[in-house]
Amino acid sequence: MKKVYVAILYHHHQPLYKDPLENFYHLPWVKFHATKDYYDMAIWVEKFPNLKLNFNFVPSLLLQLEDYSKGAKDKYLELTLKPSNQLTFDDKLFILRNFFNCNWETMVYPFRRYKELLEMRGKNLKEDELLRKINHFSNKDWTDLQVWYNLVWFDPYWRRNDSEIKSLFEKGENFTEEDKVVIINKQSWICGEVIKKYKELQEQSKIEISFSAFYHPILPLLINPQSSKISNPNLILPKNAISLEEDAKKQIELAIEYYKEKFGIYPKGFWPSEGSVCDELVFILEKFSIKWFATDEDILKKSLMLSTGKFPDKTAIYKHYKFNTETPIYVVFRDKEISDNISFVYYRWRKEDAVKDIEAKLLDIYNLCKNEKFPILVSIILDGENCWEYYHNDGEDFLNDFYNMLTSNKMFETVLLSDYILAHPEAPILKNIWPGSWINANYNIWIGHLEDNKAWEYLYKTREFLCNFLSQNEVSEEKKKMCWDEIYAAEGSDWFWWFGDEHYTSQSDLFDFLFRKHLKNIYKILDQESPGYLDIPIKINMVKNNILSPSNFISPIIDGKISHYFEWISSGKYVHVGSSQHRTSYIADSFYYGFDLENIYICIDYYKDVDFKDVILNICFISDIESNKICYIRIPFEKKRTKYNFISPEGEMKEIEGNLMIDKVIEIKIPFYLIGTFPNQKILFFINFEKRFEDRTIEIQRLPDSGFIEILHPDITYFKMFWTV
Repeated sequence: MKKVYVAILYHHHQPLYKDPLENFYHLPWVKFHATKDYYDMAIWVEKFPNLKLNFNFVPSLLLQLEDYSKGAKDKYLELTLKPSNQLTFDDKLFILRNFFNCNWETMVYPFRRYKELLEMRGKNLKEDELLRKINHFSNKDWTDLQVWYNLVWFDPYWRRNDSEIKSLFEKGENFTEEDKVVIINKQSWICGEVIKKYKELQEQSKIEISFSAFYHPILPLLINPQSSKISNPNLILPKNAISLEEDAKKQIELAIEYYKEKFGIYPKGFWPSEGSVCDELVFILEKFSIKWFATDEDILKKSLMLSTGKFPDKTAIYKHYKFNTETPIYVVFRDKEISDNISFVYYRWRKEDAVKDIEAKLLDIYNLCKNEKFPILVSIILDGENCWEYYHNDGEDFLNDFYNMLTSNKMFETVLLSDYILAHPEAPILKNIWPGSWINANYNIWIGHLEDNKAWEYLYKTREFLCNFLSQNEVSEEKKKMCWDEIYAAEGSDWFWWFGDEHYTSQSDLFDFLFRKHLKNIYKILDQESPGYLDIPIKINMVKNNILSPSNFISPIIDGKISHYFEWISSGKYVHVGSSQHRTSYIADSFYYGFDLENIYICIDYYKDVDFKDVILNICFISDIESNKICYIRIPFEKKRTKYNFISPEGEMKEIEGNLMIDKVIEIKIPFYLIGTFPNQKILFFINFEKRFEDRTIEIQRLPDSGFIEILHPDITYFKMFWTV
């Protein structure tokens, strides 16, 4: 009987947070993910002997792990070790802003003292509130906060198995300066153990380690920026966009050299940054003797359509392919649904239901493919570090059940990708590969937006300056290497990820600063004055008043669940920043909103433990402020509800069926014709929840707290204004 072979690949990467000239780290995420994710993600294979896992490391991450193991410093570390009675006003303000920067639901609320400190600060980050709250903290409070922020980034594995970490969790409060030193030393030690552990497990054939280009650039955009227009013909390229194929090859070459140094063997597998591929990249990988690479299923679908002219059926995804090169190079394609569900969906579910859902999907794949010629291979590929903080117990309970299911069911077998390919050399031929990434099979996240393009133009100018300077001046080999390393670091994908409207982080300005700092360092190394434009932030589209604007049209399925990660990725978002009150006084703290040419869409992720008896959800639309033209949607809350009441400005009510579903989330579609607006007309709206009592109805929450969300009834040209230079 056929088996379902399952290749799980976890991708680990971080950009270069270090300023090499200052020998200082601006963000702490490498060390925090080392203590929370990197080490313990690998050691599951020791608990489940039949479990095989594939991992991918970006060399710039490993470089930073080594640096921390040797005592690297960052601002968070320095402010942790600084005695609380010596903290300045600015130190305290930084700590209050940043030392709760984690997922509160799973990393703050479960710990009484840490939660207490958050309530003391308050959940509102308004500047005047923080300035006032500084005086509420005693030296004891500051010390406890310094310790807790570092402590919650230790995985449950360390909480159980490391006596010092375990004792600190048990202690809970009244921490000392000595306790802080214990934590910092433990972070450094774990950073040094990560590479050792992975090397040991790979030598035992329990895991396989693949690699990416050294600083995680989007390689096709280095090789040929014009390729981005294949997947998006309307995309506007940066001025003077040029091929940097030489840099792409160098980033791969440097990565291979580093891999060999750390793991003692030549790498076989390659994960191109963000799954970004093109034909030219495959031929480069062939020249470097890479045996396999991986990308997304949508790339396969579009690739097959290029060659056959037909949209492939679902069975096409569940096999490996041999690329049309002289030396065989294989490619596997990630199952989007299972991979994205683990990353973005299952943390909301009971772990038992999540694991049953994966098992059912794998069995469905078996039934779909059991009569196919080639073996069944399901590639589950996802980020190995960022999703677990949203899971209870850092994902440990889910992963335990998940791996137990995979290794106990005789229908399934987990595999190392190189071993699988060696055992199954026969595979269908893929003649060409579609140029795109794992996100929408294009490169739109990293190029085309005004901010993206400006960053590329600054990179091109700085690189041109470097080449001209080196051709005309004597420069030491050491300085040459330092300059080129800064160029390669600036080519990393993460800076471009945060430029544009698609994503937001409260630290966007710091990513912007680091990108420009890498470029400015080149001038500093060469004792030249850097151009003034590198002092000016690129990032201009920051979230204001907790509102992120939509970045593209959306057309979600109204089924009461997040069907896939990308369903709402281009939507706008409102985030309620709470007060010191406990969150159960609220029903929801955020919602998504967006539109296409015909409808407005709203998605509300509500708290599941709220009593919804007699609760009514209202959405109020104002389409003409002067004439006070107001209409409402009114929804009595009940699970599986599929209809809402629409009240017109004249007070007439009609029942709308099929445009609503309340289940895991509340998803709503509101046609513009109901609101009575025309293209380019402004619309204001807000959401509120009311509760009926015997003699009255009261508002129990409003989003936003005051004011409105503003949108424009779009026409077909609406988003083009954001994609021009």
